[in-house]
Amino acid sequence: MTTAPPLPAPVTQGDTIGVITVAAPEPHLHPDFYARGLTALREQGFNVVAAASTERHHGYRAGTETEVLNDFHAMVSDPAISAVVCAGGGKNTNRLLRGLDLELIAAHPKAIVGVSDPSLLLNAITARTKMPTFHGPAVVWDWGSENSPQHTTDNFCAVLAGQPSTAVIDAPLGWLRTGTASGHLVAGCLSSLRCLLGTPWEPDWDGAILAWEDAFKPVELLDQTLTHFRDLGVLERIAGMVIGELVSCEASAGWGAHEMVMDLCNAYDFPIATGLPFGHTAVKYTLPIGTTVRLNSDAAVGLTVASPWVSSASAEVGGAQ
Repeated sequence: MTTAPPLPAPVTQGDTIGVITVAAPEPHLHPDFYARGLTALREQGFNVVAAASTERHHGYRAGTETEVLNDFHAMVSDPAISAVVCAGGGKNTNRLLRGLDLELIAAHPKAIVGVSDPSLLLNAITARTKMPTFHGPAVVWDWGSENSPQHTTDNFCAVLAGQPSTAVIDAPLGWLRTGTASGHLVAGCLSSLRCLLGTPWEPDWDGAILAWEDAFKPVELLDQTLTHFRDLGVLERIAGMVIGELVSCEASAGWGAHEMVMDLCNAYDFPIATGLPFGHTAVKYTLPIGTTVRLNSDAAVGLTVASPWVSSASAEVGGAQ
């Protein structure tokens, strides 16, 4: 008998969001952005509490592994907190992986949200617990922006509330290779997801839809990273690929990221969509990692979510394509 994955409860106005810093001490370095982010969350009707280590710094991290993990686990286990949202990004979220209490996390399912480097934490948790996690806006750089797009706010609130309409991800996608595919979603910053390869927290790639994005990398470095995935057999196992909007990923010798991907992936036949804003872009779709998603280049909407992401969602929220 297959056990259904634990699903977080919907998060709506009046619920409490816990804020935590899991890598770089960005609230400490950018207090104005951080304060605006907390205010913006409260203006959406959420109560907000911050972990003790959130505004601290420990060198280039917010705290020691023990401090941050204790804060994270406390928020996860606190019944008064409905969701945990990462304050920002960084480069060392993987320092937390070996200390994760996965049994505790699975026993207290709730929405966990992050972007950029924390995307590796989300995918590690989903890989080991099967609980959906959420690739979505950060407190400092999204909620704290003076010009945060309304779509980013509205989509975050609607997805976490479990609104069925958000199963239709209506971003205008391009297609490097057409086709159809269905599989569980692995989504995040490519250079951060690379840190999971070969570890006990590596996602299950068999039949996955890999959605990746990155920022501030030349194309040859993206090539190096994606080649690492290829050489470990990941590209042979996935069912489809979605390339997000890349931020300041400069072309090299006249080749952009799309030319690189088609050259590297010419031996495979999975569909490849492009242009999904979900990472370092200001406009963001909040994506439920671990859910079943469908790609269809012939459909009016090329990407839909087809399985529940919160405990009140219907079994086939995405509908047929």
